[in-house]
Parts: sequence; structure tokens; C-alpha cells
Amino acid sequence: MSLLIIFMLQVNVVRFISMPLTGYLRELRKKVGHDLLALPSAAVAIQDDQGRVLMGLHSDRNIWVLPGGLIEPGETPADGALRETWEETGVLIDLTGILGVYGGNELIVDYVNGDRASYVGIIFRGKITGGALKADGVEILDVRYVAREELPALPHARWLDIALDAVFSRGGPVDFQRPTWTP
Repeated sequence: MSLLIIFMLQVNVVRFISMPLTGYLRELRKKVGHDLLALPSAAVAIQDDQGRVLMGLHSDRNIWVLPGGLIEPGETPADGALRETWEETGVLIDLTGILGVYGGNELIVDYVNGDRASYVGIIFRGKITGGALKADGVEILDVRYVAREELPALPHARWLDIALDAVFSRGGPVDFQRPTWTP
């Protein structure tokens, strides 16, 4: 896997961050440049016994996110969720259901290098079955469980605000953004 060097300004300090770029996305970006791409993604909400949710501090934007990432061509969303969680956190999980499906403006990301992405996120519920919890140190700098009341004070992915109730719920129906489109 090649690495994309991203420059990030923080309080007058330039940080060089190496972010993995999949072969598929690297080749696609060669063809379309920084244009907005619709990208499928999968993430997992993993709760501990106290109802806190496992989150990781993402290195490129310094925000807290659920474990997850791009679904590769030919990969099922469930396999993508398992793989990304393993790569980022070092834990094996069992998926127990679909929490929700999200997209729209809250999932558009403008990256420091100029790339633009509009994610469609399938969010699963899961539980840890093995491995050892540890941030990968490249994409995710830290991992920890976050309580619902802590999240608003932490820098976090915008889409989490629209999924907050579902992410911290113990179950219930699949969540999704209600349609706003009319003919």
C-alpha cells in the first residue's frame, strides 16, 4: 500500500501525516484528480458495558470517529467494517446488526490535499471478540471509549451529530436520514 503525504496546519505548526491510500482509490484519483467522489464506507459502533462507544482519533483531521473506512471494490460492507476495525484498532469483532445508513452534506469531506469525498456510510453494531485494543498509529492516533455526554465537547465527525441517538442506543430499528427530496 502506498502512502499519501498530507500536510496539516495546527497552531502554526506543520505536521506531516502519512495516510494509507488504497490501490483502487490511488488509481481512481489519477483519473479524476481532486474532484468530488461518492465513496461507500462502513463503520462500527462498539459499546462497552457502560454504554460508551469505541472511537478513534483520526490523524488527518484530528477528530474522533467510529472505526471504519472505505469499502473496497468487490468487498461486502460487512467485510469492510471488520477489516477496517481490525486495521485501525487491533480488535476482532462480531457484527450484531445494522445501526443505520447515512449520507448527504454531513458526510462530505474536504481533505487537506484537495481531495473531496461524499461518503455513504453503512454503520453496524458490533462487539469485540478478540485481539488487543491499540491504535494503528498511522490513521488512528488514539482509541478509547467515549460517553455520549463527552462527545459534544470533543472534535468529531459531523455526521455523528445526526446519528447520535442511534450510535449510543442499545438497539432499536435501523436509523436513516428521512428523505427531503420531492418531485
